[in-house]
Amino acid sequence: MTATVRDRTDVADDVVLLSLECGSGSAVPPWEPGAHVDLVLGPSLVRQYSLCGNPENQSRYQVAVLLESDGRGGSAFVHPELAPGTGVEVRGPRNHFTLVEAAEYLFLAGGIGITPILPMIETVATRGVPWRLVYGGRRRS
Repeated sequence: MTATVRDRTDVADDVVLLSLECGSGSAVPPWEPGAHVDLVLGPSLVRQYSLCGNPENQSRYQVAVLLESDGRGGSAFVHPELAPGTGVEVRGPRNHFTLVEAAEYLFLAGGIGITPILPMIETVATRGVPWRLVYGGRRRS
């Protein structure tokens, strides 16, 4: 699908949160916690990003992108190029990190790795299932 960047927010040092809407104005395809989408950033530049918004909100996808100075080019494209109003091709969603049923949860995450965990936490909290999060990062910001 072709999506449009609706909003772009700086959420941490070198991390932007992008809200992506269907270019046609229709609902985005449904997804479950743990899912990711591919952003087609160029002819040979396709990168996967975990969905980190609310899966119940089918008006948009949200992805967070960390600027990687030693990366392979995806974040170096996203940070300067994807502004509100910009179009981008989105493939998916796909889920290889499915949230399984459990009596309680212990979530472990570090840095940008929190992105697929956030919708999982929201889902289990909504269900009233006990959960804990252990989160680490290089620095508080």
